[in-house]
Amino acid sequence: MIKKTVICTLLIGIAFIGCTSTKSLTKPLVKQHSKYRLVWTDDPTTTVTVAWDQGQVENPVVYYGKEDFGQDWEEYPHSQNPTRIVAEYRGMNNHFATLRDLQPDQTYYFVIRDSEYTSDRFWFKTAPDQPKPFTFISGGDTKSSDPPLTAGRLSHRMVAKLRPLFVVFNGDFCSGDGTNDNDWQQWLNDWTFLTTTEDGRMIPIIPVHGNHEDGDYTVLNKLFNAPYQYDDEENVYYSLSFGNNLFHIIALNSQTGGFEDQTKWLEEDLKKHQDFTFKIAGYHKPIRPHTAKKSENDHLLSAWAPLFYQYKLDISLDGDSHMSKITYPIRPSKEPGSHEGFIRDDENGTMYIGEGSWGATPRQNNDDKPWTLRSGSFNQIKWIQVFPQEGEEPAYLEIRTVITSERNPYNEDEVISHVDNVSSLSESDVFAIPDNIKLFSPEPYGPVITYPFQEPREEN
Repeated sequence: MIKKTVICTLLIGIAFIGCTSTKSLTKPLVKQHSKYRLVWTDDPTTTVTVAWDQGQVENPVVYYGKEDFGQDWEEYPHSQNPTRIVAEYRGMNNHFATLRDLQPDQTYYFVIRDSEYTSDRFWFKTAPDQPKPFTFISGGDTKSSDPPLTAGRLSHRMVAKLRPLFVVFNGDFCSGDGTNDNDWQQWLNDWTFLTTTEDGRMIPIIPVHGNHEDGDYTVLNKLFNAPYQYDDEENVYYSLSFGNNLFHIIALNSQTGGFEDQTKWLEEDLKKHQDFTFKIAGYHKPIRPHTAKKSENDHLLSAWAPLFYQYKLDISLDGDSHMSKITYPIRPSKEPGSHEGFIRDDENGTMYIGEGSWGATPRQNNDDKPWTLRSGSFNQIKWIQVFPQEGEEPAYLEIRTVITSERNPYNEDEVISHVDNVSSLSESDVFAIPDNIKLFSPEPYGPVITYPFQEPREEN
């Protein structure tokens, strides 16, 4: 059962945000409740955090269950009071309700009910606890006004069309230093209305700290309940696992102080999870940017790259540079044939993928390396499909670069959408390639890069 209120609210939000206007969305678009987001901060097979801006009405409760009762909150079998409240922060009363003891690989419906109002009905999926195919999206770098705001909203809309299991957002949510209340309220409203599907499915986010959050190193903890380490809420980095040793993802922080502590934590985490089929790391600043506008990050090369190689990290996800890149599998090296501290190693290397441009103005891809597989300049997200081992066929990833928008070369203020005509995937086939989707497809590899990496076969 799909409530008309969900569809109407989402369509109104999409119609408003999808235009080229950059008018702020700081006013709540749903009475009292607003700025909903789901966050994975713990075991995603059994836990999810529901977060929202409560407004001034008292006694909110999340009602939820595996059966859809629409907005009839009294019919849901489970309820959860807020487990944490961060009041009067960034102009919002941020409430968090962590739902625990959920069943893996299940659909859950929920509403938020307080003393006066009931929210729309939303739903989500828990992660599987056994190896099972799934998709996720990675990207980062949005801005708070002008054409970059429009472009970022288009990428948000693509999330809803592709229905991934989750999104890794690799930092830089807003313009400035992360301390502007209106910018955060606008971003969270955009996220609610544009990444939620028309039937009310919300996609969990795994947030990563970027340099445009450096004005407040606690912001991701206070807005997303993101975990921190060593009893210091400025050390926001953490990891999650699911699929019974299939998939482990590490959310690192390229900006934080106490870098030695983080590197120690990273080594312990990688060692603990070294037997997982796929190990992924997400962070903001790329070790080797692919645009000349950005400086090299040698401290990340020396601290993290050797650990990535030692513990066989498969994929590194980054942002910051506002363009697109995928490298061949590479490892740190000073031997002959290496370049800027790396050398290609298809058997044992890590594939580095990035570099932002979810919405931010694309920069030129003018700093390719000998081990760069492909790069480009446009607004984009990475759409990754994960397939576990099946019979004699080993596990593998399919990586696609989805171009969500480009700038008119004759008018830089005009954003050309590649989202409007893309068909939405159905829940029954989230692995299909939507009609009219624009995928980056340079020769000789075409639109899909696989990991473990294989060179394309020559046709006879």
